[in-house]
Amino acid sequence: MSENARCRRRPWTPWRDHRSCFPAALAAAGQEAEEAAGRELAHGIGVFQRDTAPLVRAELARLAREGQRPAQLFLTCADSRLVTSMITASGPGDLFVVRNVGNLVPPPGEEHGDDSVAAAVEYAVKVLGVRSITVCGHSGCGAMQALLTAGTPGAATPLGRWLGHGLPSLARLADDRRTRPRLAGRAPADAVEELCLANVVQQLEHLRAHAPVARALAAEALELHGMYFHVGEAQAYLLGRTGTLFEDVREDGGAAEELHSPV
Repeated sequence: MSENARCRRRPWTPWRDHRSCFPAALAAAGQEAEEAAGRELAHGIGVFQRDTAPLVRAELARLAREGQRPAQLFLTCADSRLVTSMITASGPGDLFVVRNVGNLVPPPGEEHGDDSVAAAVEYAVKVLGVRSITVCGHSGCGAMQALLTAGTPGAATPLGRWLGHGLPSLARLADDRRTRPRLAGRAPADAVEELCLANVVQQLEHLRAHAPVARALAAEALELHGMYFHVGEAQAYLLGRTGTLFEDVREDGGAAEELHSPV
């Protein structure tokens, strides 16, 4: 198979070995990292314009005319290894996505709260009328590692203040009265994975405290779901109705029956 044929992928199809599609010159020894990164980005945009844009132009033109009507809000971490469209097999117009460090949802009215998350949630629920919100955590999360290491993040920097919103997740994990969330089939690999799971459950609690979400839940117009993505396994797990067990999703898209109920 020629390199052009190998790199010419249909949109939303399984992704693999993307760096092999970039000219060797971009990775030449001794090339400045910043310059290489800029050229790689430009090359990737060019590949999109050449190969993908012709395939999606009609669909994007329709969405431009009709506006967006996503059915789901997907709130996840800013980690570069999480490609939301890839792990959900979604395309343009399918997901309203919010990303931040640690997939955190500051509770409403909290001091030093972050209006951008609350604004996105309000817009998704009240204006777009999404039917579900998913909070997705992932393995090896740097934000959770920082919480475990520092315990109480410093407030001197924007990152330190932001990570303060993760302290309730840390407290949840330390509370012996609570059942710790777990993965079906195996124990958590380490303390970071335990906190990643607890953080998903905690952020769902924070979501319920937001007025637009509470009203939509009361009207049975909205469902909340928890998800955990293990990067190394390329495996997704969904939180069941008990709110403590994350079940793995099978390759055929099926999962345990309890996963289809709102959390």
